[in-house]
Amino acid sequence: MSGAYETRLVDGGGTTYERVAIAVVIGSLAAFALGAAALFEWVPIDVTVSGASTATYFGAVLLALGAAIGALGVLSRWGGVRTTPDRSVGLAGATVQFVLWTITAGAIASNTLGLDAVGWLLGVPIGGIVGYLTLVAREDISATLPVAAFVCFVGVVVTTGVIAPSWTWEPSGFDAVIPGRLVIPLLTMVGGLFAGRASAAAYAGFGTRGRQNGAFLLISLVVLLTLSVLAFLLVFVFERGITVVLENLTVGAGTALLLVVGALASLVRSGRLDPATADGTDKLLSFVGLAVGSTLALAGAALAVVIVRGRSISGYAVTIEPTAVIGAAPGLLVGTIVLAVLRRSRSPWVPTTERGRTVARGLRVAAGAMIVTALLELGTGGELAVVGIAVVPTIAFTVAGVAVIAAGARAATRLAADRSPPAWVPPLPSTGSLALWAFVVVCLHGVVTGNSFGGAVGIDGSGTIDWPFLMNPSQGLGIQKGVMPALVGTVWIVLGAVVFAVPLAVGAAVFLTEYAENSRFTQAVDIATNGLWSTPSIVFGLFGLAFLVPRFGDSPSIFVTQLVLGFMLLPLVLITSREAMKSVPDEYRDASAALGVSKWDTIKSVVIPASMPGVITGAILGVGRIAGETAPLLLVLNGPNFPNASPRILAGFTVDVGLRPPFLHVANPALLERASALPYQLYAVITAGVGAEESFGWGTTLVLLGVVLAFYAMGIASRRYFRSKLHQ
Repeated sequence: MSGAYETRLVDGGGTTYERVAIAVVIGSLAAFALGAAALFEWVPIDVTVSGASTATYFGAVLLALGAAIGALGVLSRWGGVRTTPDRSVGLAGATVQFVLWTITAGAIASNTLGLDAVGWLLGVPIGGIVGYLTLVAREDISATLPVAAFVCFVGVVVTTGVIAPSWTWEPSGFDAVIPGRLVIPLLTMVGGLFAGRASAAAYAGFGTRGRQNGAFLLISLVVLLTLSVLAFLLVFVFERGITVVLENLTVGAGTALLLVVGALASLVRSGRLDPATADGTDKLLSFVGLAVGSTLALAGAALAVVIVRGRSISGYAVTIEPTAVIGAAPGLLVGTIVLAVLRRSRSPWVPTTERGRTVARGLRVAAGAMIVTALLELGTGGELAVVGIAVVPTIAFTVAGVAVIAAGARAATRLAADRSPPAWVPPLPSTGSLALWAFVVVCLHGVVTGNSFGGAVGIDGSGTIDWPFLMNPSQGLGIQKGVMPALVGTVWIVLGAVVFAVPLAVGAAVFLTEYAENSRFTQAVDIATNGLWSTPSIVFGLFGLAFLVPRFGDSPSIFVTQLVLGFMLLPLVLITSREAMKSVPDEYRDASAALGVSKWDTIKSVVIPASMPGVITGAILGVGRIAGETAPLLLVLNGPNFPNASPRILAGFTVDVGLRPPFLHVANPALLERASALPYQLYAVITAGVGAEESFGWGTTLVLLGVVLAFYAMGIASRRYFRSKLHQ
């Protein structure tokens, strides 16, 4: 916002005037922020401080702002300060003052004076007089004095207790009670808005630049209010649901230490920990990163002490167990993230020799083979799958052992004599990368099979995190709290909808953008797509119940839900994909055609990669909508409110090979079963009307927000990846 206030007054001697104006701007921002904080109940409005309530201080702030704004206008008009005001504030400014004073005078006359409807009629001529005077006066007067009068009036009303936190207003035409603890923050925010706009205009000397500064400040405050609403929503849900979500959570210290080390390694690799080498907003981000890194380092040291001392610690319903065993799932997550960070940063720990790259490829093949054999084991239970799963950790441990021995041999030869190590010893950076790859493969094996490796220090396939609320089912209200089946159901229906909708939308966008001519057909598609996106979700649910359910098992199911949510996601991804492809410069296509590349290869290699950030943006927005939909789930999912088992989608696949076409038959009865989802279960909790389970509902809401934000995070990470590829 500092860029908007670089203009200076015409008179070089107006420095004091500018300082006063910028002080009023800062005070207006503070008043707006205080009003927003009180509105969201972050700042109490009825607490007594030094013999006066906080509402009185709010009124005093408004009084000071009003007096300062009036002084700015008077100094500009009669104080000898050279400014550049226009002859009039304009019709728009006069209209704003007319509406503002009409509402203010009407509210006072109807409520305080008890005139009811007649009071509102009296407010019209008062507003008209103020609006007329605002229109005919010079800009520095009309832009400041009416605002100063309004802000001072509000300050007097609040300071004297005419409107106190205990004050109430019951409009005769509405069956509602408006309390003073709501009115006072709103008046403070409105006063801050008007005061900020007037002081910003005065700072720039009024005129065109002044109006520009005032508009910029208003937009900034609106953005701040929007962010405040989002923060309030998250904090409101978090503080009500975090207790039940974290209830009886137990984490192994080794797993927690690994997560902290992974986060710290990623933060260090980001290169934003040195404020001395950063400028502007990057310096602020560097300070924040440095603070976060220091906190992570302290947390890691504390976890190491827990492991060494062998004593568990507890706090806020969370217990840290003194075990050095690492969970397979957290190890897989951290190892994958570290590998991605190292590869993106072109770290020397990425294999550089041909031998190292060959071994790394072998580990990737081993991981893929393990996944395939694990799926075969889950689906068929064949002996080949059992042997394949058993071989993978042996290979990984062998590779890790060879890597460690090679590192030791290289270090020993360097210490023993000043000569080159043997040729069979790979460089240390490649050794570390291969060891990390081996660790990731072993963790993947533990996740798939549940096997554990090692003893007191090893990898636990069953996991070292016991999180009852996330890992347990909920068998009914008051019996056992948990959301695992609903959480798994939500993830599966969203993933199925994305897999179904995104390829279709991208393919349709390619045809409409690259092949179809601009005709009535494409115009009809645009109209239909926009109409489909604005269709209420209950209509999609009714369509799925009446048309899809009879054709897929004649019963609500996961598969039908995936199709319905996919139809809801399809139009948005299609719209954003088309716009993203249209924004790809034609020079890209012309350059590719000039090189003799075919049109399809140009689309595949140039257009689609360049438009992927826009495609992913549409998918992110669509996922945020479908993940929280409830109405379609009531019709096409319709599972138990509190299931005691998660849907087994992967284990439900069956593969039959025959001699007649189709030679390969793949089926999954689990997709045609009913299930539950987080919005569905939350609806069941709300409609149950059991007050004792309110905390369970807030916990479910918090988990649902976490799932949506997790999908957002994955989408944003994918978008950043494709954007970085475009700039390489």
